[in-house]
Amino acid sequence: MAKLEEERALPEEEEEVLLALRKKGRRTLILNYILQAVTLLTAIGSLVLFFVDDSRGLDITVNHIFQCVGALVVFNVPRIVSKKFRCYIPNFITITLYVFAFAHFVLGEIYRAYDNVFLYDKILHTTGGVIFAILSFSVVWLLNNSEDKKVKLSPFFIVLFTFCFTMTVEYVWELVEFGMDRLFGMNMQRWQDGLTQLPDGSYVTNPSYGSGLKDSMTDMIVNVIGCLIVCVIAYIGMKRKPMWFENKVILTEKQFRRIKLENKHEDIVDLPEDCEAAQIIAEEESAEAAALGESGESTPRQSEKSEEKSE
Repeated sequence: MAKLEEERALPEEEEEVLLALRKKGRRTLILNYILQAVTLLTAIGSLVLFFVDDSRGLDITVNHIFQCVGALVVFNVPRIVSKKFRCYIPNFITITLYVFAFAHFVLGEIYRAYDNVFLYDKILHTTGGVIFAILSFSVVWLLNNSEDKKVKLSPFFIVLFTFCFTMTVEYVWELVEFGMDRLFGMNMQRWQDGLTQLPDGSYVTNPSYGSGLKDSMTDMIVNVIGCLIVCVIAYIGMKRKPMWFENKVILTEKQFRRIKLENKHEDIVDLPEDCEAAQIIAEEESAEAAALGESGESTPRQSEKSEEKSE
């Protein structure tokens, strides 16, 4: 009851907290809008080229539009989640997710950076391991530090869940690549890189370039590396400074409000000391004035103030 009365008695503070929550979320909107505009222009450009260039097939245009739609969906997921579940997602998570989505869907799939940039695919898979490890760690850390605290996990189990979740996402993605290659004849697992077509129409395989197995296993290895980096940092951080992650992971609005109010109350606690010191100075001045008032002399502080005014 006391807690509810305190929250009701501080509507202005709660309003400040909510404004701070929304302000932090708006900091990434500029990047979000820029990437969405570039993605939309890319989709429009691909559609225009379909009608202008006769050699451009419908399958390429459909694929480009599909990739742009996928990027736009990812760009709006953090905003939808933040508004629907009333939570705060740190800027570095949203920015990394935006850049990763743009690098994959637009630069990688449409502008073929996967084929033309050295180790581009492996860099993104490593980054993907980092991103999903951070997201999964943020969620389980949030639940583990909720106010009800029905379940309290040790740092080891939090890191274990983070690792398993990230590996599951990578495994599902490899299944998606396999399905796209088999259903639509794509080359997401680079199985076509080792094929050479002969003049009679037959194909010769080159084992040095691998089939799909080499690409998939390499992707999973670099994904594990990125995930392990996050897991090691998270484990050491939880062991040495358990609350270090409080402002660096996903927070519910209630947790965000509690942190802000605690910080504000800590600032207020420091005020009485200053007020007490000012009161002591005022009492000293009044005592000096009472002692010297009859003789018409001024106190040292009054003389200092008069000198400052004359100057």
